[in-house]
Amino acid sequence: MSTANQAIGLNGRLAARWARRAVDRLRKERVEIDELNVFPVPDGDTGTNMYHTLRSAYLAVEELTGLVTLPQVVAALADGAGRGARGNSGLILAVALQGVADALDGVTVATPNAMAAALELASERARKSVGRPVDGTMLTVLDAMATQAREMAESGANLIELISSVRLRSRSALRETTGQLSVLREAEVVDAGSTGIVELFDLLYATVTGRTPQDSMLGEITGSPRIVHQAGADELEIVATLATDPASIAPVSVAPGSAAAEGPASPLAEALDALGGTSIVINGAKVHVHVADEATAVTVLDHLAGFGIVRLDMEDLRLHEEEGETHLVAIVQGTGLLMHCALNGATALTPGSGDVVRVTNDIIAEEEREVLVIPSSTTALRLLGSVAGGRVVRSRNVATLLSALAVYDPFAPAGEIFADMTEAAAGTRVGTIASLEQLALDPHTEALPTIDDSRRIPRSHPSQFYRVFIDGKVKTQSTELTTLVEKLADRLLGAGGELLTLVHGPGCPPDVLDSLREWIRKSHAQVRFQDIDSRDRATLIIMGVE
Repeated sequence: MSTANQAIGLNGRLAARWARRAVDRLRKERVEIDELNVFPVPDGDTGTNMYHTLRSAYLAVEELTGLVTLPQVVAALADGAGRGARGNSGLILAVALQGVADALDGVTVATPNAMAAALELASERARKSVGRPVDGTMLTVLDAMATQAREMAESGANLIELISSVRLRSRSALRETTGQLSVLREAEVVDAGSTGIVELFDLLYATVTGRTPQDSMLGEITGSPRIVHQAGADELEIVATLATDPASIAPVSVAPGSAAAEGPASPLAEALDALGGTSIVINGAKVHVHVADEATAVTVLDHLAGFGIVRLDMEDLRLHEEEGETHLVAIVQGTGLLMHCALNGATALTPGSGDVVRVTNDIIAEEEREVLVIPSSTTALRLLGSVAGGRVVRSRNVATLLSALAVYDPFAPAGEIFADMTEAAAGTRVGTIASLEQLALDPHTEALPTIDDSRRIPRSHPSQFYRVFIDGKVKTQSTELTTLVEKLADRLLGAGGELLTLVHGPGCPPDVLDSLREWIRKSHAQVRFQDIDSRDRATLIIMGVE
């Protein structure tokens, strides 16, 4: 092997330059990569997800100051990608970048051996993160690149020779994906996520060599047939950030290339697979999974709730809408409400898990559009006073949040939709029913108004005792829940209203809901009724009328 250019290496400055170039390229080419997307489901968003993930990674690099080192840059890239990862492809990219960061920790200038080690760890981590690895995907291309890098390093190649050789191997590995996966073969396309990986490495080659970036791989494959995206068996995409890293409870132990690697790579992946999840990718505390329907989504989210859900994003894969002018962040408690908000276009955050203000600020920084934030309690509303850059809708509880969510239109001008949501929240009349058990457990829980201690019910009373609050004030109490619910609804509807929304928790008996539906049908036939299961034991009944 030639020893020319042996002194040329990859340092922090060049790594930062590569990241900036990579974001620019994926911004221009994300639509074309989206068009190749047929696996794991043909939802046409792989390029967009990889772009947003890499953009989040580069924003973290921009926060670095002074003379930056290679470990600092790649660590920032990995951290930013992990925070802003979107979709299956984005999460795998984030996992791979974390592998690169860990391999290059303490390496100020990358050598051939260091580069080979970085690609090997990126490939290994990416494969371990996927519940059921298959050939013909990003994993296959990363494996091929890592193998080529190790062979070149052991043969004595310098860094430029190694990168050049890996670049060529990545392109040939990409072409091979068409024959490795039946869905790609039938569509006559290469894998979309792998295309993004090849594009990124092509830019690394151009950056390290100081050359003008070559024509992208897309120039060779854009003649492929365009795919009409239709949802298959998977209809919903779930991306959840957990409070507890599942690996800290049940470590991943599957080795790359082993027979066990064909099955779920961790106990959590195995559990999600058994519950009906597919396209499972786990990166630390972030979990990506597809499900067939809302019933399966509820089951999956209930399982993830055992680890504590901090953030939830969901997408209906049957819809392929462009991004609107605004993005909504909703702060709610309970997997049912998290899912309801996420399916209505919001990023849903749990108020009691993690630093809500920090996470909200991160989302605002990641987005290229205006962010609207809506809380479900006065406590969360006060906390959001320190949010920088987003507009906070003044919502005082779950009922007002749901009213505002009902009028949210991401395609309307930000100022207009903010005014509409604020008006909807302010115009909602709210009542709450709490049980004695709830009051005894936590008299100041987020789901309930503040309670005057002098009015608290003694523990000697029956456990099935309920109290009604309107605007934070106690109005009545009884052991007859059905009667209380009907009286509360009648009182709230006394001033008129077109929609009654009832949020209930697991402690609300089904016959109470059935009785309310029948009562509304007979007494207020003109009123629409919406029932939402919060799946939050801190909630019994919250009612809103608008």
